[in-house]
Amino acid sequence: MRTITAILSLAALVASPYSQAQSGFQLNGRLKIEGGSTDGARVVVYKEGKQDRTLERGVNKFTMDLDFNANYVLSFEKEGYVTKKLVFNTQAPAEAVANGFAPFEFAVSLFKQYDDVNTVVFNQPVGIIRYESSVDDFDYDTDYTRSIQSALELAQQQTEEKAKEEGKKEKEEAKRAEQERKEAEKAAAEAAKLADAQAREEEKRAEQAQKAEQERLAQLAAQEEQKAPEPIPVIQKEDPPPPPSPRPVQRNLLMAEVREGADDRRGSSAVEGSDRSPVRPAQPMALEEERPEQIEAEVEVVRQEELIVEKNQVITVIRLESELDSVEFKRIAHKWGGVFYFKNGAAISQQIYESEALADR
Repeated sequence: MRTITAILSLAALVASPYSQAQSGFQLNGRLKIEGGSTDGARVVVYKEGKQDRTLERGVNKFTMDLDFNANYVLSFEKEGYVTKKLVFNTQAPAEAVANGFAPFEFAVSLFKQYDDVNTVVFNQPVGIIRYESSVDDFDYDTDYTRSIQSALELAQQQTEEKAKEEGKKEKEEAKRAEQERKEAEKAAAEAAKLADAQAREEEKRAEQAQKAEQERLAQLAAQEEQKAPEPIPVIQKEDPPPPPSPRPVQRNLLMAEVREGADDRRGSSAVEGSDRSPVRPAQPMALEEERPEQIEAEVEVVRQEELIVEKNQVITVIRLESELDSVEFKRIAHKWGGVFYFKNGAAISQQIYESEALADR
């Protein structure tokens, strides 16, 4: 009989992995965040009222050892969520500690904190775990759990209703935001389409205007080429009138005719002769009239030159201004190759432009 009892005791010792004395009470815990992730969550461990350690990584599933014969509080926290606490009283009989305990497994879930939901009940632990002699193991204190069960359930129910309302609002907001995004995209597409059409219309009108201007300038150039440059009249000086010719000298001829009379007077033969005229003939002289010297007044001419560069042409503007007159010359060189010249808005030839606008250079 003692042999059989020894064999059964040895079998029980071999079958139980916790039969040997443990160095600590092992916990296997899991943390869940309702409607979120465990990023930023943590587990703060207090031993005998003082902070012992903090877990910040792998809190969704973790393992830790607690010393026997001590009081622990595990605080499960995350910003914006309700904090929950579990109390572990690891005091146990020496025999039970020597036999060992299976790892205690538990799970804790955190839900969002709402201002209009009363969460005062969570200021106290949601559960107390202690050694129960009836089961020779660690378990929840059922009396404590029953005392706060109704308050926990009420808070949980209110939180779930609030979460549903928030979820509904979030879905409505997301739906409204999606509708606004679609409308904004549609409006932007229509605006872009309208702007593109307007840009094409403007470009078309600009091309037509440019084409019309090129045709007009080409027509003017053709007309200028057909016109022969007007000859510049040459003023010839008239020859001075010839000096007056001298008047002919008239001489007085005294002729006497002698006739014989009856009175037997001797007649005298007529002697033809000429007397020297007391009038001196006029000598021809070329007289030049002395005219006063004309002094031409110098007129100051102010020259202004301006260069205008446009999209399809380069315009050179030259202004010659004086007290007597103001003249404006233009040279328009198009990028397609045509060059045209103007004087006070009227088309002129290149020769006239260079001889008059560029004469003072």
